[in-house]
Parts: sequence; C-alpha cells; structure tokens
Amino acid sequence: MFRRSLLKFGLGSITSSALAWNILNVNSSYSAEQTFDGFDGQSVVWGGIGYLPKNGRSALPNFYPLLEKKDESGALTLNNLLTKALEEVPKSTWAEKGFRLSVGEGGKNGNARFGMIMAISSELTIQDSRTDIISFRVLRLIAYNFVFQIDSAGTKIIACYPVGGRGYSYRPFYDETSSSEYYFKMFSTSSTEGETITSWYRNKLKNYPFEDIKTGLNYQVSDVSLKPKVEEALDILNINKTDFKDLIGFAATMSFGKEMKVSMVPYQDSNASTGALALNFRNKEAFSLSLNEPDIVIKPTVHLWTTQYQDHPRDPNKFAQKIKIFVQLRVKSDFFGVDFNQLITAEEVQSVFKKEEFRRTDLATIYLLIEQLLDKTSAAIKDPQKRQELLQGYRKDFDTNERNREIRPYIAIKVHKQTAATFEKQCQTIMQL
Repeated sequence: MFRRSLLKFGLGSITSSALAWNILNVNSSYSAEQTFDGFDGQSVVWGGIGYLPKNGRSALPNFYPLLEKKDESGALTLNNLLTKALEEVPKSTWAEKGFRLSVGEGGKNGNARFGMIMAISSELTIQDSRTDIISFRVLRLIAYNFVFQIDSAGTKIIACYPVGGRGYSYRPFYDETSSSEYYFKMFSTSSTEGETITSWYRNKLKNYPFEDIKTGLNYQVSDVSLKPKVEEALDILNINKTDFKDLIGFAATMSFGKEMKVSMVPYQDSNASTGALALNFRNKEAFSLSLNEPDIVIKPTVHLWTTQYQDHPRDPNKFAQKIKIFVQLRVKSDFFGVDFNQLITAEEVQSVFKKEEFRRTDLATIYLLIEQLLDKTSAAIKDPQKRQELLQGYRKDFDTNERNREIRPYIAIKVHKQTAATFEKQCQTIMQL
C-alpha cells in the first residue's frame, strides 16, 4: 500500500519491448500520459547476463553451460554478444535519450545511480522429437531484464521486463543438433523476423520512440486456472498439469510485457521466485534483488479445447486436424478498480500425419495457438485498430501445396460473443491507468 500511495505523486517511464525504466518523480502531479524526463546525465551500468536460480543447475540443464562458454579471446560469449550489441549504439543516441550506458563496474562516466542486468529464468522444451523421418523442436527461453536504482541503502528494482527467445524447427531425418545449440542460436542467429535477442536489445534502444509511451505499473501473471475438461484432456495426453500451467503463465508474461510494454513482475512459479541473481556483478558475489509486489494481476483460465480429425481426401497417411481453444483472460486490480474479463477463442486447421511420431505434438499445437491468442489479445488492449480486428475475427490463411488444397490451413482468433459487448470499454479502462 505504501508503494501504491507513492504512485499517486507521479510516474515517469522510458520503455521498449525488450527493456524499460520506470522512475518515480515525486515533484510532479500524477498523470497517466506523463513521459520520461531522463536520467540527469547519470550513467546506467550494464551488469551483464546471469540466471535466476531455484534448483541450481538443474533449472537450466541446456542453457546453464552456455553461461560459461568462452570465445577465442577468453571472454564469456553471451556477455560479449550482448555487450557488443549495446556498444554499437552511438553515444549521441544515448545522450539524446538523456542517459549514458556504461559497461563494467561503476561505469565509465562517473558513479552510476542505475544498473541493468538480464537474467535467464527458464528454458521451456515444449517439443523435442527426433526420428529418422522428421524432427521437431519447439523451444522457449525466458529471461527478465532488471533495471535497478543504486544508492547507499543498496539496490531497488524500478522496472522488470521480459526478454524472450523463441525457437521452432522441423527438419527431415534425425536432427543431431543439441538443444543447447538451439538456445545459443537465439542470441547469435537471426530469426525469421531477422532479429536475435542481442539485436533486439540494440535496435529497440536505438530506434524506439521513447517520447510516445505509456507509463507503467507492475503487472504479474499470478495464477493460471484449468477447467475440469482441460485437466481431463491433459491426463489423456499424459501431460503434467503444473508444467502446463507454467507454460501458459510464461506465455502470458511474455505477451503482456512485449505487446503492452509494461513492467512485469516475474511469473510466480518461475525460477525467478527467489529474486536472487546468480551473477558475479560486484566482488565475485551473487547479486540479490527483491521482487516488487504487483499492482495489477493477470489470470488466464483455459476453459476447453476440442480436437477433430478427418481423413485426408487424397492422402491415406494424413488427417485434416482442427483444434479449437477457449481461454478466459482476466486483468484485475482492486486498488485501481479495474477488472478486464474476456473470453477469447482460437482455432487452427492443418494437415497432419496420422502417425504421431511424424508430426508436431498436440501439446505443441495447443501451446502455440494459446501463445498467439495471448499475443493478439495483449496487442488489442493497447491498439484500438487491433481491438476491432479481434472483435471482427483475426484470420491468417496459410499457403499449401496442390496435394493439400482441400484442407485450407488457417489460424483464427476472436473475442467470444459472450463478452464482446464490453471488450472495447474494458481495453480503454486498462490503458487509462
């Protein structure tokens, strides 16, 4: 309550989809449209990359070795990649934004009042199936970019933004590439959108229109609920319910942080729950931060999904598959009197092999569909044009070959008619905070 009372005095923020700063300004009146005024020439120290431990090395079995991977010069590779990307931004660009970025302890331009660390939280293996016929990988890397204030009393988080890596591959025959290599490629190899995690840092800091931003409160995905029919379906698929809830919790965290550009407290079931960064930031000691309490909580509920199969009209080895999902998304704050409560549907039609070992798993398809549903909904809350698109029904049709022409694969996402009448108003309420 003390922090929330302080928020009434004023907020300033500087934000991007990869990282941001929220600075408390007690000398100005509160305004939801207030923008960032700069760091008064103070340095921001880039502390590097670390990880958020919960169960030690077992929490990041594939990624943990990458933290110790060194390049030819003997420098830690991941730290080096991120540091070089940040150093590629001209000093004049930093100056225009009202601050200086320094690499290394204390900063190069005087004593720093602010610091920045990226900490890996979890690696998520949604699918890793390899046969002599075909191999599938669906991987996610979840990190958080902490921005903190440094003073004589210690350190305090002033913003936390999720940074995600997405990996999806399917290859003919057996894929011998290690999972660690795929996670490393999220930093070093461009995605289909032409970006890596490192270029994301550089380009967003360099090009983001900081003057056109929304001030932020702390959001958190506090809980994920599964209705009985979903639990029954998970039992049939032999999928652990807690693991599935974590997948959805992480996906919602990433969607809100990226699309709405708001500060996110790490998902409560993640490896960030301790708030202790296993990073030698100063004096070869672990660096500890206490996580903020959320001002606004996000609660996804997966109500139901249905899966239908029909024989392919011309290929006896394939099905036409249709999956439809119902997800309720609630964004709530008793303090601010906000309750966004909407039911969203998503469906996908595709051609799949009848033999399960030769296709993307149902779990991966369901996860990827929910991930898109969350992305589209988060973007619609922020953007009025995308709200209308979601109300009318978003649809993406995929190209297909002549052999599959009858299947007509697509993905469709829409606000359910049950809640559509209040969707626009509830989106506006969230954006007025």
